[in-house]
Amino acid sequence: MGLADKLKNVRLEKFRFFKAKETIGVDLGSTSIKLIQLRGSPGRWSLARWAYLPLPNASPDVPGPERKTQATNLLRDYVFKQKKTAVKSAAFAVSGNSVIVRYVKFPKMSRDDLSKTIQFEAEPYIPFAIPEVNIDFHILGDVVEDGQKKMETILVAAKKEIIGSRLDVIRQAGLNPIVIDVDAFSLQNAYDVNRNPGSKETVLIVHIGASVTTMAIVETGVPKVVRDVFIAGNTLTKALQRNFQCDAKAAEEMKSRAVLLATPEEREKAVAEENKELLQMSTVMLPVVKDLLAEVQRSIDFYLSQGSDRQVARVLLSGGGCRLGNLVAYFNHELRLPVELFDPLARIEGAKAISPEMRPLFAVAVGLALRRDGDNL
Repeated sequence: MGLADKLKNVRLEKFRFFKAKETIGVDLGSTSIKLIQLRGSPGRWSLARWAYLPLPNASPDVPGPERKTQATNLLRDYVFKQKKTAVKSAAFAVSGNSVIVRYVKFPKMSRDDLSKTIQFEAEPYIPFAIPEVNIDFHILGDVVEDGQKKMETILVAAKKEIIGSRLDVIRQAGLNPIVIDVDAFSLQNAYDVNRNPGSKETVLIVHIGASVTTMAIVETGVPKVVRDVFIAGNTLTKALQRNFQCDAKAAEEMKSRAVLLATPEEREKAVAEENKELLQMSTVMLPVVKDLLAEVQRSIDFYLSQGSDRQVARVLLSGGGCRLGNLVAYFNHELRLPVELFDPLARIEGAKAISPEMRPLFAVAVGLALRRDGDNL
């Protein structure tokens, strides 16, 4: 079996040892496909190709098999229209309740020894039957606990079913899958290539997709907290559907022009302007956003509880859900932290081809495009 048939090479290191062959990063979202291809080397990347491909029917009510068929056809059509010399090596990622990330302290041993015993070592930490998952790990470093030498390790397990389903889409579209990553680690890669050299700040990246929101707290280039929660764009869409008794398409259009009225002044202005729809949309969406905010705060609190010297400097929002009107200001006010939209292409040459409002959607795809076959140290 090849590399892409196993959950291999979850890369967390810096980008010093990339191989030259380029990769196209394919973010298979539930409402759209985002593609990024980068050219160059660490410190000087340029945008070679990009695409944003919305699924023809992106309703949250569309069954999984139908969505998979849509994605396959859409990606195949895109690949077919490219030149024959176009890059075909692809990296994609998985997330959600079929993926488990755990931080584990194993007894000190060599990587080769752990590779041989990982299925047994991992069993207590994985809530799935071991035969149902692919397992990989990354050793962060050595620690001493209760006088015993151990190694802090990131353990990753993904159900073979979700990996197989995404492999089908990639392969049937005519691409060659060489790397499988995890959304959270792709976000870390995208942040790492854009952070200021020498910066040691800790950031929380909140990637709000259609069905899943992925959070990664990154400390000096290493993700310290990784979580997926299921309060996301579709949650807002369904809330609007229920309240306005409309279909998903109408609710999505409504969401695109909605604005959170988070302060008394904003609500008073909407009342004065007799903007009843704006008031009603905000009233419907605000409880959902508050639930998401509570999960964000929970992630921050967990990170802070691990050491008195820890602090989160900034929160970066990405994904399609971050475009909700006034969301940045609301998070900034409630978290009492600097909050901004994440531009994963800020230090990528030629990225002006992608409009500023679209760039946060490509965070996972950028992280994937930085991957190379065999790039782990």
